[in-house]
Amino acid sequence: MSALRRVRKPALFAVTALAALSLTACGPADGKDDALKSVPSASEEQGKSTADVKGGQSGGKGEARASTERGDDAGKNHADGDDAQATAPCTGATVKAEVSQAPRPINHLLIKITNTGSKRCEAFVAPMLRFDEDQAATRVLDDSKPQAVVSVEPGESAYAGVGLTGEPGDDTHLRDARNLEIHFQGRDENEPDAGHSVSLALPDGTKVDDNAFVTYWQTDPSVALSF
Repeated sequence: MSALRRVRKPALFAVTALAALSLTACGPADGKDDALKSVPSASEEQGKSTADVKGGQSGGKGEARASTERGDDAGKNHADGDDAQATAPCTGATVKAEVSQAPRPINHLLIKITNTGSKRCEAFVAPMLRFDEDQAATRVLDDSKPQAVVSVEPGESAYAGVGLTGEPGDDTHLRDARNLEIHFQGRDENEPDAGHSVSLALPDGTKVDDNAFVTYWQTDPSVALSF
């Protein structure tokens, strides 16, 4: 494997969520998509969970399972009441989030969420990410879309891989990154942000450029890091 792994050009995530999710920031957008301007930063969300960072992949009782409902349609046919509550979106209110540097492939991070609640939650689509004060959401890799939405039982975990950089020498604004905000996708495109975002400190020495991408949520960390 080369020192810097070539990142396949990811397709822009087609769900309306990325169009609706935009982050407020000072200064010009530098030509980027203002995909996250409407989402409040984690520091503005008083009383909402902020996850601790722990390295590696420890913790949790197991891996999440895939829902029998496929794709973005999962969750739409759930009944109201107890069943609807049991299949609520995973958010910072019900999960513990961790980010760690992957030993391989190089220039990758692994995001892990563990359900700390008492009911199953659904890890819909992909984490919506912002590095430091970036004005656009990190691109979601369409090729990583699983066959079904990931269901996370209490004590179980779901994973997403983050590719940080592209080919060396590209003019892609390589920069240091210190903080990562994670926003959680709602059940459907009418709920692009389920609330309760989390803010994590990144591992020392993390660098990111304009080619960064994030995968859909996966049940297996090795799958999340295979892109």
